Amino acid sequence: MGSNKVQGEGDYESARRYRKATEESAKEQAKGGKPIKGDARQASDALTPEEREGRSRAKAPGQDKRDAAYMEELERKKKH
Repeated sequence: MGSNKVQGEGDYESARRYRKATEESAKEQAKGGKPIKGDARQASDALTPEEREGRSRAKAPGQDKRDAAYMEELERKKKH
């Protein structure tokens, strides 16, 4: 019927191909490029100018009353 591959969310062969492609891509990006700056431990919660611009276009919480009503309905169903 099917192949003998062990599968779940994917198969081992696909995972190996993806991992190899990702590693090769990272090496290619680093080759002759700028060094990666910073450290995750030094990351800031401050927004970049691009993030601020994107958020300025996002809906404010509670702006769409249909969403709020739907969430309230789900909470009521969850409690019963």
